[in-house]
Amino acid sequence: MRLSLLTSLLTVLMGTASIAQAAEAGDSAADLRCLAIMAKINQLHDPRHQLESYIGGYYYLGRVTAAKPDLDLPSATAEAFGRMSAAEFLNETGRCEKEMQDLGKSMVGIAAALPKPQADPKPAP
Repeated sequence: MRLSLLTSLLTVLMGTASIAQAAEAGDSAADLRCLAIMAKINQLHDPRHQLESYIGGYYYLGRVTAAKPDLDLPSATAEAFGRMSAAEFLNETGRCEKEMQDLGKSMVGIAAALPKPQADPKPAP
């Protein structure tokens, strides 16, 4: 009975670990696709899009390197881009942009919560 319970418990734990690893791998793959999209958008000759893609690119670069520090980023990013069809590129672009917009709202809230800078004191005459 105890052996059966222990076996069941180990099976559940291994299954949970596998699910967590799969989710992490999925998150890393999604982040890598966003990084590829940001790099591609950065190639546009529009300063606004270039700035936004730099910001997003650095965000996703940090997430990918934190999850997979030994990844060959240039080839992995190019491969992730090459695997997307035009429809997937558009869908992923929408997902990545929404994620960045949501994070931007968080930054506005964070900035609002911080103390306001003091006015520069006027020099004494």
